[in-house]
Amino acid sequence: MTQESAPDTPVAELPPGSVYDLFREALPGVQMTAEQTGLDVAVTVRREDLLQVMQAAKQDQRLAFDFLRSLSGVDYLDELEVVYHLYSYRHDHSAAIKARCPPDDAHMPTVSHLWQTANWHEREAAEMFGFVFDGHPDLRPLLTEEGLGYYILRKTHPLAEIEEWQEDYLKAAEEAVVQAAAEAGVPMDERARKIEMAQKKAVVIKKAREDARAKGLSGDEEKAAVQAALKAFEDEMAAPVAAAPAAEAPPRPADDRAAKIALAQKKAAVIKKTREEARARGVSPEEERLAVAEALKALAAEEKGG
Repeated sequence: MTQESAPDTPVAELPPGSVYDLFREALPGVQMTAEQTGLDVAVTVRREDLLQVMQAAKQDQRLAFDFLRSLSGVDYLDELEVVYHLYSYRHDHSAAIKARCPPDDAHMPTVSHLWQTANWHEREAAEMFGFVFDGHPDLRPLLTEEGLGYYILRKTHPLAEIEEWQEDYLKAAEEAVVQAAAEAGVPMDERARKIEMAQKKAVVIKKAREDARAKGLSGDEEKAAVQAALKAFEDEMAAPVAAAPAAEAPPRPADDRAAKIALAQKKAAVIKKTREEARARGVSPEEERLAVAEALKALAAEEKGG
């Protein structure tokens, strides 16, 4: 399972007699749009029409898509998308079917009853993106821990920004914030806190699973044990810590650590804003890096001038 980071790029006008014409003949009342990509005709449909479209794709003799090659997920932050890549051995044609949904309502109809290969494809998309394939017989995770609490291929998961951006200056800025905050005795930034919490939860899950398996518990009992351990951990984290008199905080060193923290946070904000603006313009990765470098240079000049 991979995340398609951007939609397929249209490369040409749809040719006359393309597979899209067959879809329109088979589904005259269904709203759909299409574009020709380098590999397939990509047909985009509404979520509420997806099951009808997929049934026609498999069962209509003009289409006869007897093979589901793959199923991919796409995260646009404000929307999620499922892309089904289909092939027909009978007619030797292919197509990609796309449908979108809100991240907080990621329900899609299962097609596992149409193509057996969809069973595991949908299970993987469910655990990686958080899709709920309604009607699927068994959506247990294939690769990750049950009860993980986030979806690895969503851009909003705790490690997403760190994994996504590997430039030295961003990594150095983030590490500087956490290290300087720890040395100065000030709270860590929100991202570092989420990372630390996710790591602690992973340890709790691993230990609870190992204990459950050592006891020979069933799969359902193991799942319940993991959920109970996570709840106990969350309750412990949420418990008030001010029951005892608070110890007087040690005096902070009289140096420029606070200023360094503030500057690192400014740099992170500039980097994030510049990246978002560059991606909204659809620039290349190299142009994006140049834009970030220029923004950081302008910030340095501003700080020096101030």
